[in-house]
Amino acid sequence: LAGLDEDDRFRIITFSSVVRQFRSGWSQAVRGEVAEARDWLARVDADGSTNIQAALQEALRPETDSSRVSQVVFLTDGKPTVGETSVEHIVELTSSMLDDERLFGFGVGHDVNTYLLDSLAEGGRGTVSYVGPGENVEESVSSLTRKIRHPALTDLRIVEAPVMLEDGYPQQLPDLFYGEDLVLFGRYRGDGAGGLVIEGNR
Repeated sequence: LAGLDEDDRFRIITFSSVVRQFRSGWSQAVRGEVAEARDWLARVDADGSTNIQAALQEALRPETDSSRVSQVVFLTDGKPTVGETSVEHIVELTSSMLDDERLFGFGVGHDVNTYLLDSLAEGGRGTVSYVGPGENVEESVSSLTRKIRHPALTDLRIVEAPVMLEDGYPQQLPDLFYGEDLVLFGRYRGDGAGGLVIEGNR
């Protein structure tokens, strides 16, 4: 919340056995709204089960605004235990709900499903971080928010190469943020010299 600018919008969703929201719609990141959100979060108790599917469904429910970069930061310390518990089904349902949102995952502790978080972040063109027991969660989240405040290029695509590219990974290129590297793996066929041209939206 501290990293938001006044023209940003935010939603806060908590999930245990049930899903709760700070507000039913978007809040503007002005000082008063952020203060109320902090007070609301201070009263949240960690209890009940873990309804991951319902939380993601609510987070992805609004249609994306083409004039903004929509980002979901998903923080969990557990595995799905209520509602939909099949990891494969959760990944499939989440992929079908993604419009143009970027999904960033945070796994806290050692009782998280890494396959679930890795798959969600890959499908959502985001990243995933893991915070071990005793590590500072706030530092890790702050590091992510500093990064995602400054996307350099979005919707990246390779438009020209001197060789035939095959088996690229990741298949859908992630966004490029200021100060970050973009690493692609793959194979190519043939030989040739020249530039690899990547385009994106600035």
